Amino acid sequence: MPYEIGISSGIMGAASPEEAHLYVGLARKALYATTQGVNFTQIDLESISELEVEGLKEEMEKVRRLGISFGIHSETRAFGVEAAELDSAIETAYKRAHERMEKILKLSKEIGSKYVLIHSSESEPLRHLEMVLQPSLLVDFFGNPFNEFLAAFPFLKEWLIGGKIEDVAAIIIEVFNEMGENKDKITAENIRKGFAKKSIRIPDFLWRELLPRGMSFFDYFAEFIKSVIEAELRRLGREVLSYSEICEKFPEIAKAIDEVVEDRVRREVEDVIKYFIDFSRSRSLHYGPERFAYIIVAKYLEKFEPKWWNEFVDISAEYLAKSEDPKLTKEEWFKKKGIKEKSIDDEKFREIEALWVPAVSSKFIWGHFWQEKNWKIERGEIKEPLFPDFKKYLRGMPLIFESPMAHRGVEELLRLANPLQLYYLCKEIGENITGIAMDFEHMMSLRLKPELVIDLLPEDGGKMVKVIHAGWPSPLAPTHLPLLLGSEEQLKYYKWLFKLRKKGFGVKEKAVILYERGAAHIRESIITLKKIAEFLEKEIPVEELPLEFFGIAPKEVFAEERQLATIKEHAFDPLRDLLVLPEEIHGLFGRAAIEKGIPPEKWKKEELR
Repeated sequence: MPYEIGISSGIMGAASPEEAHLYVGLARKALYATTQGVNFTQIDLESISELEVEGLKEEMEKVRRLGISFGIHSETRAFGVEAAELDSAIETAYKRAHERMEKILKLSKEIGSKYVLIHSSESEPLRHLEMVLQPSLLVDFFGNPFNEFLAAFPFLKEWLIGGKIEDVAAIIIEVFNEMGENKDKITAENIRKGFAKKSIRIPDFLWRELLPRGMSFFDYFAEFIKSVIEAELRRLGREVLSYSEICEKFPEIAKAIDEVVEDRVRREVEDVIKYFIDFSRSRSLHYGPERFAYIIVAKYLEKFEPKWWNEFVDISAEYLAKSEDPKLTKEEWFKKKGIKEKSIDDEKFREIEALWVPAVSSKFIWGHFWQEKNWKIERGEIKEPLFPDFKKYLRGMPLIFESPMAHRGVEELLRLANPLQLYYLCKEIGENITGIAMDFEHMMSLRLKPELVIDLLPEDGGKMVKVIHAGWPSPLAPTHLPLLLGSEEQLKYYKWLFKLRKKGFGVKEKAVILYERGAAHIRESIITLKKIAEFLEKEIPVEELPLEFFGIAPKEVFAEERQLATIKEHAFDPLRDLLVLPEEIHGLFGRAAIEKGIPPEKWKKEELR
């Protein structure tokens, strides 16, 4: 199966004033390929408005009649576009991302694009959200209000507080009663031990951010019980006495206070969970509430979709282990990192966001595609999906996911960046309507190791790779430096792509290899890619590549035969003017030879060889 060699169009935002007219409209961008010896252009979409120009469909039809085919590189922050991301858990962003993506897919399909490519996730890294103000209007991965999601899966509410409301209240009350006459001195540690005795864990790391003054769940209820006792003593006019003195002198009053405390604790446990549910539907600004949605959806996946959870966590762990030490298994790596279980409850596991955030990010992206699987439809709560279907536009025009380009300082923190994770996302959405773009410059800028990524891809992983963005593999994206013929980088690319081909890249379906152009050596980079594609199709192993691969071939300037002839021709150059007999370049009747009295027969050409 031949490879399609192409080139990117470039953007007006990076063009000089003299060249800006070349980027006015998608048709002009597409025609750039006609001057570079290729028939495919990846058009860089700088704004959705470029797809809405009157007469665009007719213009693009003219482009196709010239033999030029094209794909669309959708909006990205690298082009200066502030578009919402598909993996957002904020309601406004979720809706906006779906609406915009649906429009881009629809219009790209109408003009005959071969694919639409997006960066997998350019969302704010989860770790940085604690510094970012967001509305607390959260949604699940189908776009349902988060409070409805929690109501639909009671396990999640119970996980938040450690069990059913009545059972949690009973534990706190049991600890309270065990305090005897020291009930007004109850501490967070007392309550924590009470839960530990029942082997109940509470995600206290969440409550410390939600409850007042950064209190833990246990701190909160210890303080709450003390405040109720103090309030009751004041109400009864007994505030001059301590609780222990009340127990000693007025046991009946102490019993009445206990009953009030127990009743209030039961109601307060219910109010605490209600507080979080109300918080998840608030438009008030808070620092990074999206984190809470991600953590709870992680718990949902862990409990209700273990296959999804394990696939994403395992491949992420496998990569992290091998990138640290090629001999390290993921099990050994877990042990080394102090991780006891693949659970969001495990503090050591939770701290390494690269293990679990990709699973959640992927689930949110997946939800945009499979709206008909919304649990609200399955339960009969709604009849129609919340949002229009993407998939109808993707038959024959797949959506390609590319590793994003990170800003300096957050290279390894992006939510969904590794092609290994994109492989499983594409599998879940549908192999026939999705694909992966590998950009080795992006990957290196994300602190990913391209060869390790390729080695860890499943055996059919290559066929999921449908686009390659080529150029000098620099870790300082975006450089878009040329890929020169005969360079080490040419050989490096061939090694990577040869390994990908062994896993199905471009074997049964045509794949695109394009140069994301910079300012220089554009045509030479195209020639280099054509050489790579030529030998990939021949399936020549790396160690058997002939000199022709590097541009050294018969009838060409650097051919072996031509170089040998040149060497022979100039073999005696160092001896020029040093010999008694002059060189044959002086001719058969050289004056110098005659002056020396040398007979002509002695310096015939045949004898001078």
